Amino acid sequence: MNQEKKLEKVLESALSDDLTEYVALLKLLKKRLPFFGATKRIAAALLKESLGDISRLDISPDRFARKQAAGSVVFEDIKDGRARLFINIGKNHGISPGDLIREVVKRSGVDGKQIGKIDIHPTYSFLEVPEQYAELVLLSFENVKIKGVPIVIEPAKKRKKNA
Repeated sequence: MNQEKKLEKVLESALSDDLTEYVALLKLLKKRLPFFGATKRIAAALLKESLGDISRLDISPDRFARKQAAGSVVFEDIKDGRARLFINIGKNHGISPGDLIREVVKRSGVDGKQIGKIDIHPTYSFLEVPEQYAELVLLSFENVKIKGVPIVIEPAKKRKKNA
């Protein structure tokens, strides 16, 4: 299999496969490296092992930009590079900002420090994530329950301006 096909396969797996066992293994491996950035170094080492020499591979940012498929998700409320998401769980369900951050990190792998403003209302919440991870976050919450509540997460509608 050529390098480009391997990379596409890796990306598809990252988006759609259950990688729970691999994440657990990664956490164990990470403990063996005594410095910050261990996860990135392990991922880079795995790519090197899998792909070999990449000196002739086109690794320009445009090459790996996500292609917009017909009917793909449209994010209406984007500000400063962050997409605002609606989630159907709130204060009445006993949810806290920390709970939402932990769930996003656990399910999508997005760094919790990259999660922006979180607004928790009685029965729903809004959270902001970097635009490039918004669709990943949506996909990672399919068929999920939090505190017994079946979760619906979707792009937030554009905020209405007060007249």
